[in-house]
Amino acid sequence: MNLFEHNKTAYEAAVRMLTERGKAAVIHPTGTGKSFIGFKLCEDNPDKTICWLSPSRYIYLTQLGNLAETSDGYQPENVKFYTYAKLMNVTEDEISEIKPDYIILDEFHRCGAELWGAGVGNIIIEQMIFKDRIVKL
Repeated sequence: MNLFEHNKTAYEAAVRMLTERGKAAVIHPTGTGKSFIGFKLCEDNPDKTICWLSPSRYIYLTQLGNLAETSDGYQPENVKFYTYAKLMNVTEDEISEIKPDYIILDEFHRCGAELWGAGVGNIIIEQMIFKDRIVKL
């Protein structure tokens, strides 16, 4: 998939930050293609498990639809998708089964919500035990 130049620059910076620090944040205005940066990470790492967290299934499915339309039908097969609300109700055993190589926090400003934040905190703690690769969009 091809990224717009501003997203290509952000993607390259995020990959560098992931390598150096184990986490990265992409802070761009709404509608500028941040999800495509996450999908590019999926495409470039097909052997890695990506845990993609989003406020709603509708948002994620819309992003997948936009991706398919703009990239010759590409759909990542290495993503385990969860809404923030679902993550609140996942048990510790279920979290330990996710075993992500990367965690993408879509609309990460919503992670601060009291109940959603607890679920995100649980998976991040689990991830830190293993690899600490987190991308915030």
